[in-house]
This record gives sequence, C-alpha cells and structure tokens, in this order.
Amino acid sequence: MGGSTRAPIMTAYRQQALACASALANGPRKVRDLRADFPDAGKILLHNVYGWFDRAERGIYLLTDAGRAALKRWPQQPINLSGAAEAAP
Repeated sequence: MGGSTRAPIMTAYRQQALACASALANGPRKVRDLRADFPDAGKILLHNVYGWFDRAERGIYLLTDAGRAALKRWPQQPINLSGAAEAAP
C-alpha cells in the first residue's frame, strides 16, 4: 500500500555495483581481476549507472567520490579478493 519515494531501494544490481565499489575502495583494479569474484563486473563498470566508477585506462577502473559516498551510505563487508581461503588451524 505505498512505499518510500525519498530513499532509493536496494536492488540486486545496486548490490552488485556496491560489491564492485567495495573492491575498488583501496585503489584502481583491472576488470579481469574483479571478474573472478564478480562475473558482471565488466558490464557494471562500463555502464556506470550510478556514476560511481571512472575509467583510469583501458580495462582499469577506480572509484569516484560518488562511489565513496555510496559505500558510506551502504557499508559493505570487506571482500577477500585473493581467491584463496585461509585455513583455520
């Protein structure tokens, strides 16, 4: 019976874009490196629907000020992009 018109809703696409933004929070990254954890990273970074990403050079993207603000508004869990899980002793 009604919804909020002032706050953006959390869509699956926004969640994926936030995950990509979180991965770029520590500096520029190659799309190729992000695809292992985020298969749609290339599409998300290229289309840049929310204005969170900037192309530093071919295949390398960085986070804009708008992207940093989005991460403050919707905090994300740290993402381990090393591809290897640490074994517990």
